[in-house]
Amino acid sequence: MARLRLFAGLRQAAGTGEVELDGGSVGEILTEAAAVYGPDFERGLANAKVWVNGEPADDATPVMPGDEVALLPPVSGGTAPAVEAPATQLAVLPLLAWAALLAANLGSERWFAILVVGVAGAWAWDVFDQAASRGSGMTRWPTLLSIVGAVGAAWTWGSEGLGVALAGGILLTLSWGIFDKSMRTIESVGGALLVTVVSSTGVGALVLIRLGSSHAESRITSLLLMLLVANVVLWVRLGSDAQGFMDPHTSAALATLIAGVATGVIWDTSLIAMVIGAAAVASAFLAGRAFGSAVRTGDLYLIQRLPGVLVPLDSAALAAALYWVTLALVA
Repeated sequence: MARLRLFAGLRQAAGTGEVELDGGSVGEILTEAAAVYGPDFERGLANAKVWVNGEPADDATPVMPGDEVALLPPVSGGTAPAVEAPATQLAVLPLLAWAALLAANLGSERWFAILVVGVAGAWAWDVFDQAASRGSGMTRWPTLLSIVGAVGAAWTWGSEGLGVALAGGILLTLSWGIFDKSMRTIESVGGALLVTVVSSTGVGALVLIRLGSSHAESRITSLLLMLLVANVVLWVRLGSDAQGFMDPHTSAALATLIAGVATGVIWDTSLIAMVIGAAAVASAFLAGRAFGSAVRTGDLYLIQRLPGVLVPLDSAALAAALYWVTLALVA
């Protein structure tokens, strides 16, 4: 029997998110499901997207016992977010995450490291939920374990420990397909590996910065404020009808640079280091936008709202990693 996974409206129509059905092809599986769940479910099949083991499929695609068939109506996400509103809208949960990290940064190093694990884990869970909704086959567990390992190793053994933890996370992700059949396609393994590397490096970098020089607290605060400013500016610009003299992403990058320089002056740290660090964060912010779109939707969408509740954190791990390397080289 094959496992049929249902999302959004089809999940509601069926009253379940997962069921096992007999059938030798996708068409036979869907016919059986329509007979079981009724006319409302059958109408929802008309525009649904189908994946088998993380690969796009059609009615003629053969299905073997144990295969996973994922079924998703486009209106709930699909490979392109069906949303008219602007992208990167700040919400309560991202703001709470920023506030919690800022507060923890003013406290003990241990609590900051613990909170980094929690925030990064919540973000990874959100990313993998969105990836699962399009049938990517990506599994969250290697990434979650790698995040914990990276923070623990960076805390205990420093940058060398982070390097070992990163190698372990890569090995774990690549080996996960031995136990999980859905992680045997290039999309599922490649996507999960990308998230593992970025998130593990980012959380380890945050811990190493916090355990670093006498300016550690101010540097973490500067990073968080730069990312917050970048997201706010991007949100405002994308929601505005005015064209302006520069595009929204350039505006966000420029605001990041200004915020970085301002915090460097306020906290009297190395101004040159903060300018270079701010440039690194601005670049990582833009790259992180593309990264978040790719892992959440399987495509590149920069002027649409991406699915998920922690989208504004998509750039954080990449920015933290590049920021740490920059400070290590020039500070």
